[in-house]
Amino acid sequence: MRAPHFVRLAEIDARHFINACRHGLVHLTWDRVTVRLSRGEFRRLANLLARSSASPAVRFRDGEFESACRAHGDCQLQLGSLTLALSLEEYHALSRAAQEAVAQLDKILDAGIWDDPGPDGVESTPPSILERFRQHRFSDN
Repeated sequence: MRAPHFVRLAEIDARHFINACRHGLVHLTWDRVTVRLSRGEFRRLANLLARSSASPAVRFRDGEFESACRAHGDCQLQLGSLTLALSLEEYHALSRAAQEAVAQLDKILDAGIWDDPGPDGVESTPPSILERFRQHRFSDN
């Protein structure tokens, strides 16, 4: 049996969740936006969220990630050029979800479910759209 392509790592609700895929990306979905991060980038983000949740009134930065919360309870999380405006409750919920996601990701990677090769001994990935066009013969002309 082939391992799933996507795995839900953590979920706050139906519009706020974190998935991972077998290609090494972590997908952070917040409302209508999905941010794709490498596993290393996501670990850095989760670490920043964990550090900043302990004292959210302080500004924290790690490379292109930055978090800042104001005393009256609104927070901003900057992910490169994208800024999420969050309430303090949403910020803490995201922080908890990120910690849960890192733990789940570690379990998945330790179990090696995405290390399984395909039936021919090589992990099969779907061909790109261009490769599918190259393989399809339109006509004999």
